[in-house]
Parts: sequence; structure tokens; C-alpha cells
Amino acid sequence: MNCSITSLLPIMAEKYGIVEYFGDHAGYRCGYCGKSDTNFSNGMWAHTLTVQSYQWLLERGWRRSGRYCYKPTMEKCCCPQYMIRISAKDFRLTKSQKKLLKKVHRYLSTGEKPWKGLEKVKPNSAGSVSVDMETTHCKPIMALTDGVSQERPAVPFCDNNDAHCLFTEIVDKNKPVEKFTSERKPPIKGSGPNSEKPKCGKAKQRRLERKRQKLAAQANIDPSEVILLPKKPAEKTIEDFLNGPMPDQPAHRLEIKLVKSGDELSDSFHSTFKQSLAVYSKYQMSVHKDKPADCNKTTFEGFLVDSPLETGHQGGKSPHEYGSFHQQYWLDDKLIAVGVIDILPSYVSSVYLYYDPVYSFLSLGTYAALREIAFTRNLMAVDPDIQFYCMGYYINSCPKMRYKANFSPSFLLCPKTYTWQPVENCRPKLECNAYSRLDETNAGK
Repeated sequence: MNCSITSLLPIMAEKYGIVEYFGDHAGYRCGYCGKSDTNFSNGMWAHTLTVQSYQWLLERGWRRSGRYCYKPTMEKCCCPQYMIRISAKDFRLTKSQKKLLKKVHRYLSTGEKPWKGLEKVKPNSAGSVSVDMETTHCKPIMALTDGVSQERPAVPFCDNNDAHCLFTEIVDKNKPVEKFTSERKPPIKGSGPNSEKPKCGKAKQRRLERKRQKLAAQANIDPSEVILLPKKPAEKTIEDFLNGPMPDQPAHRLEIKLVKSGDELSDSFHSTFKQSLAVYSKYQMSVHKDKPADCNKTTFEGFLVDSPLETGHQGGKSPHEYGSFHQQYWLDDKLIAVGVIDILPSYVSSVYLYYDPVYSFLSLGTYAALREIAFTRNLMAVDPDIQFYCMGYYINSCPKMRYKANFSPSFLLCPKTYTWQPVENCRPKLECNAYSRLDETNAGK
């Protein structure tokens, strides 16, 4: 590996970033498709970087892992990685994202978990089926006995066609099975609708008709000349969903804390280090199948604690210092997730997220991204220069990474012109060629 002499990156106010550049290297294993020698990148070790220097690097396709900064050699990689960012000001929730926020809000307020099918239907020692009625959807079975409707005990049913459900049938063997017949009786004469009365319509249509009649009477015109324009309800923002009303005694309480990482660790970070390391180890072993020896303190600190970014406001208007932070999610005083982020002059950049797999039913990956977008919007309200949320790399050929394009509006960084292009315009190109020039401006030059 060719290591160059330490380089200096100039920055405002006569400050410099100190890095060691390593250049390109031979191919190594791709973590996305699994090929053994098809991943190439340029790298450098950052001893210290100002936030502005790192932002310039980010806008040229660089990312950091601890103190190590790297940029994929996209034209040689099997899975080209495009930097993706989201406009925080113009962010719009999708239908699925709204459902997720409602799901988490419902869990926090009532304790209700998402329904995932029958999970507690197990045979007992006698060979029959035992059902947990508290967690199973049940319907009463109505039977006719001597002409009187009686309610039989509830039996489980499943309204999910894909689930494998077990049914129990309660039958009295001493009684013959009664046959139910239904004969259509002719309608009684005169019991039909009154043709002289107006047809029954929807309540909304009746209200609109009354309003049309009223306006026509006020203007002394024919009601048919009145045109009512439908009112478009105001679209709810992400803040409306996150700050929805909660009961006085909610089932769970979620608190999000921002603690400083990097060279200047805060007291809050030191006091919660063991909990954070424990969650990280559980996540890596469960989700990424890492070995326990690979989830030790040294690996954790080098990957997610150490940072080359200098701290301080540096002339910005943000209430928080620039630099590297851990955004901790505490549920009922228990740490369940941590989002590692960098606050830059124009960005909130997501570095990594790890969470307790026990709470995966809350879709914490997407939920944390939505929370970080809301956090970016909060910073933008006091510091207009912070406008974007960076989600790292987008890989169109990797199904697990394509979800990032569901956050709208999203933009990909063109590897040739280093301009940001709408993701909806880039996808057709990437479907044809994994590595493609995204900016068509002056493409022939």
C-alpha cells in the first residue's frame, strides 16, 4: 500500500486538517454482493479535520469510518456507491412512513405491538390444541337450539391468507347436526321506498347541497350555477406525527438524548458507555452475525466513538456544537438504539445506527432516519445553513440499500460532475448501468 506524506487541507481562519493519504489499493471483498475481490476505494487516515473540510470531502463522495476516510473507485467496483442526501425543508412523508410513525406512537401510548399472526398456538401434552385467547383473534360461533340463538365458546380464526392457522371445531356428538335453510321471501307490497321522497345520499353530499342552496339564495341565482371547490386538507408534517397528543399515563416513555463523542467525550457519554457497547454487541451479533470477539471495546471505539472532526460552533448559528454525536434512544430508562451522526455546517450526516434486536418490531432503522430528519429540520429553524440530511451511500443494485430512495425528495451525487441529481431521474440510468453519469448537462463535452 502506497502511503504518501502527511497532507494539509486548508480551511477558513487559518485552520488545517491533517491526513495521511493511502491511494488506491487492490480489490477486496464486497460486503453487499459477497464477491471476493471486486471492491476498490481510495483511503486516508484523518488525524484531525475541521467540519468544513469534511463537508467538502462528503460533497466529493468521501465518507468516514472512525478516523479512516474512504471514497469508492466507482468505475471499478461491482456495487457502485452514490452519495445520497435529502432536502430537509421539502421532506414529504410517504404513506408507509406515516403508518410507521402511527405504529410507534400507538405502542408508546397504549403498549400495543404490531400484529404478526398467530404465534402462541401450540399442541399440549394430550395432543390437542391450546390457544392463548388474549393474543389470538376470536369470533363467537352462533348455534340454534330449539329455535333460540345461543353463543358457543369462541374459537380462533385467522384473517391472513398467508398464515398457517389451526382451527378447533366444537361439536356435540349426542345431537344431530341441524341443517340451515334460507328461503327468499317475497317483499310485502307497499314496503318499498317512497318515490316521492328524495333518494338517500351520503351525509357529505347532503351538506354540500344545503350549502349550494344557501349560497344560491344569497346571490339570487340558480343553484346549478354555484360551483363548490373542494377543500384540500393541510398535509401533516413529520412534526405533527412525532408530537401527537399522548395520554396522561402513557404505556411507555421515549426520550432522545444527544451526547458528544470524538476526542471530547461528554460526561453523559462516559456514564452510558457500557449500555451503548452492550447494545452495539447485540446488534452486530444478531443482525450482521459478527463473532463476540469482533464486538469488543477496542473495535467499538475505533469504529463509532473516535472521530477526526473538530468541535465548536465555528461561527454557525446552530444551538449545538458541530462535530460527532451519539443520539441515544431511551425507552423507559432503557437504552434501545443509538444513531451516530455528524453535525456539519450544511448537513446532518448519518454515520451508523445500531439497536437492540428485541425492539426490531418498531422498525427502528426507518424510525431513526425519520427522527434524524426531524432533528435536521429543528436545527434548520435556527441555523438556515443546515439544509440537508445525508444518509451515506445509495446502491441501486443492493435491495437492502434501495430503501433510502423512499425518502423524498432525495438526490444522488453524480460521480463525474459532483452535482446533485433527483433520484427519480437517476434510477432509469442505474437500471441499465450500475455505474453511470447522472448529470446529463454538457455530457458530450
